[in-house]
Amino acid sequence: MEKTNSYYILPNNFYPIKKLQNYIHMGVVRNYSKGQSIVLPGELIYKIVYVLSGRLSISFLNEDGRQKLMYYADPHTYADRLFPFDDCYVHVIAEENSTVCFFSKEELLEIFQQDKEVLFDFITNYSSKCGYFMREAKEMVLYNPTVRVLRLLYELCLTQGKSVDNVYQIDIKLSQKAISEITGVHFVTISKIFGLLKKENILYKTTSKITVIDLERLKELINKWMEL
Repeated sequence: MEKTNSYYILPNNFYPIKKLQNYIHMGVVRNYSKGQSIVLPGELIYKIVYVLSGRLSISFLNEDGRQKLMYYADPHTYADRLFPFDDCYVHVIAEENSTVCFFSKEELLEIFQQDKEVLFDFITNYSSKCGYFMREAKEMVLYNPTVRVLRLLYELCLTQGKSVDNVYQIDIKLSQKAISEITGVHFVTISKIFGLLKKENILYKTTSKITVIDLERLKELINKWMEL
């Protein structure tokens, strides 16, 4: 099966900067409990929040009080609050018990001078985020909700699926709620799509993995819905 770059498929899979953990002595390390706010909406910290363990969620707060999940930050990735923009109300929350390290602009510049590879990894991480959000914008403009969900499942199979006993297994914990947040499709529609795919014996989903029984039929279904 063809493999492609998966760093922009899911909003928690951005290019990791593993070497930055070698410089945490230059930053400020803190621990947060699950559900605890790390950066409040409107709070200016002028730092990045580098994840050592756990997981963070990064959401934008709208003026009407609604929140939109933008992405997750897993270990060796980060939430960027170094360059805050006006009216950009970002809420960073620990989704799990998490340990993070705060780095300021001055600390990062010193690290980049010491290790050019860390700088290159930062650029690659930013590029993977740009790729993800460009992809999301394209999907929203070009495809209807059902096609967006089917395309996500198809791309996950191409990038993370493993062939086991003539089926493809995607070993990833991806809830219907998470798929709804990623694609912008209502969770009721997500549930109906998975029901159809299971009924048609194309794929089925459990808590910990997605099993694709017939990848070719999944592709055909995408093409069919694109014509509607």
